[in-house]
Amino acid sequence: MPIRKFRSLSEAGEAERFRPGTAEFSRGLRCVFWMAARFAPSRKAPPGVHKFRSIEEAQARKRERAGKQK
Repeated sequence: MPIRKFRSLSEAGEAERFRPGTAEFSRGLRCVFWMAARFAPSRKAPPGVHKFRSIEEAQARKRERAGKQK
């Protein structure tokens, strides 16, 4: 997709937009999803709040999760 520069906001409003159902629209949408998948941070911990009875228990759980991700 080419990059277009505008001198004012009024010129940007006249810019041609992709119409749904066209090949250009599909290509642009694939590009957006590809970039989102590539640059989005991966989930490193399960969601939610987890309480532990001791620091040792929390550190053991952290080591366990680190071992599973490798």
